[in-house]
Amino acid sequence: MKSLATTLLRGGSLAALLLALAAPAARAQADLLGQLEQSAKQDEPNQLVDATFKATRLINGHTVQTPGEGTMVFLISHRFGALNSGAYQF
Repeated sequence: MKSLATTLLRGGSLAALLLALAAPAARAQADLLGQLEQSAKQDEPNQLVDATFKATRLINGHTVQTPGEGTMVFLISHRFGALNSGAYQF
């Protein structure tokens, strides 16, 4: 009867061998990066983005959008209390 340590070492060496054989085939990221670089070279020149967001606020944070000239910004914000303290605090 073989000891448990011998069995585990053989299983570990088998896993290491399989991992070593599979490592050369794991090169998908390099190919994907090459395709991305080629498509970026073939695309049109960079264009400026206009109206990234529709407003100056996104949920509770600020956006990079600034109000346009002649635009009035009227914001109504409400902050709820702690939700775990019941309906009276909500």
